[in-house]
Amino acid sequence: MLRFERCNVKACVDELLALGNNNARMWNLFNWLAEHDELQHGTQAEIIKLYVEDELAGYSLLESYQARTDKIVLHEGITYQELGVVHFRTLKPHRNKGYATLLAAAMYDDIVEPMLAQYRNVHAYVIATGRAAPLMARTDISPLHLIQQFYSEASFEEKVVNYLKVQAQALS
Repeated sequence: MLRFERCNVKACVDELLALGNNNARMWNLFNWLAEHDELQHGTQAEIIKLYVEDELAGYSLLESYQARTDKIVLHEGITYQELGVVHFRTLKPHRNKGYATLLAAAMYDDIVEPMLAQYRNVHAYVIATGRAAPLMARTDISPLHLIQQFYSEASFEEKVVNYLKVQAQALS
C-alpha cells in the first residue's frame, strides 16, 4: 500500500537524519534544522514522503524561497522570482520502481503548482537539476517555470532569462 505524507521538514527532521548521510546537501539542511530549528534567510523546507507498506521509500523536498527577497531579480524591467529548489531521494531498496515519478507528480500537484499560482505577475520558477530535472520535466509543470541548468558559472541572463526565452519559443 502506498501512502503520501506532506509536512514541513521541521516536523520530521529526526526521521530524515536517521536515514544517514546519503545525500550531503539535504543532510546539511536536516542537520542545520535539527540544531537551529529554522533555516537561514527565511528559507522553508517542504517535503512529500512516500511510504510503501509503512516503510519510507523516498521523498521529494522543496527548499522554498518564497519569503526571500534576495531571490527576486529585476532584469531589463522584468521581475524574475526563484521560488525554490526541488530535490529527490529514493531509498536503495525502492529504486527503479517508479516511486520517484510518483513523488515528482505529488510535489508538483501539492506544492509547486499552488505556489506558482500565487506569482502570476512575475516570471516565477523553480530549479531542478541533476536527476531531479527529468523527474520534474515529466510533470505538468510548464517549461517556463522550470530551470534545469542553474548551478554554473553562467550569468543570470544566460541561466534564467535566455533559457526561458528558448522555452517560450519552443512552446509557440
